[in-house]
Amino acid sequence: MIIAIAGGTGSGKTTLSKKIQELYKQHCNINVSIVSMDNYYKNKHTHLFENYDHPNAFDIDLLYDDLSVFLSTGQVIKRSYDYVSKESYILEIEKDIQYVILEGLYPFYIKKIRDICSIKIYLDVDEKLRIQRRLLRDLEERNISIKENMKMINGFVKEMHKEYVVEQKELADQVFIGSENITFEEGLFPLIHLKFNSKFINPTIKVT
Repeated sequence: MIIAIAGGTGSGKTTLSKKIQELYKQHCNINVSIVSMDNYYKNKHTHLFENYDHPNAFDIDLLYDDLSVFLSTGQVIKRSYDYVSKESYILEIEKDIQYVILEGLYPFYIKKIRDICSIKIYLDVDEKLRIQRRLLRDLEERNISIKENMKMINGFVKEMHKEYVVEQKELADQVFIGSENITFEEGLFPLIHLKFNSKFINPTIKVT
């Protein structure tokens, strides 16, 4: 079972994914694995693409193959992308996984990936807040200066969001607007329960 979470940079995709993973393990003893599209960029030495926010930057065939392995075996191939070598490599293989959360800019933009996702969620957060989150995150976690980051944001990030990322709103099963708390009772729980008949309490997830 694959839950796809899409949204622009800084929209809270990773935070929400980790909370879902944590709550399912804690309350249902269900193993959930998170697959990030950030680990599925193409090898830039052999594949030309405009920038890392463009849909063509991702190795969709590899992602599809890995997700197909999960659907048939319950095993998840965990990858990492090396921005120096420009290659994706396998970190480990997780076993006995019930749900996969696929999170990133384009988890259901491409039809063949969209068709194997059971639930599609889009996080629609104000651009100003998303950029603030990105600048703080990248400064603390990736050592990217605000000046360098703003160059990328103004150079292609905003354009890619408006041209491609936001299209997924129309394809989503559920759109969460703003940065308000997301509750399983009012939003995610009905979707997951109906799809998987899962038993779950109704906690509130904060994505701010």
